[in-house]
Amino acid sequence: MSDLINIEKELVRLGGALDLLTTDFEGLCRRAADARSDYDIAWAKALLKSNGSAKDIRESEAVQVVETEMREARIAEAIRDAAKERIRALESLLTVHQSRLKWLDEGKRFA
Repeated sequence: MSDLINIEKELVRLGGALDLLTTDFEGLCRRAADARSDYDIAWAKALLKSNGSAKDIRESEAVQVVETEMREARIAEAIRDAAKERIRALESLLTVHQSRLKWLDEGKRFA
């Protein structure tokens, strides 16, 4: 019986964690998209202002100008991707615990 109670408690905990993370995920996606847009716009402006004679020189100069925007975009995207993986992990854990609960419950009925 204590296994059933422990599994049910874990299901409640995992469900709550999944609910919180999925609620936050939209905001993380929006921040990542905004940061990426800021970076892309800054990159285009820096590239247009560059005076380099070759494409790779102009791109190198643009990278230096948009260093902060590039970093912010990459961090925001990494946070978003990590949250997506955490959601997948929580979903997998929920499935495992639901299966265990069902297995124990069926075993109890046949005992």
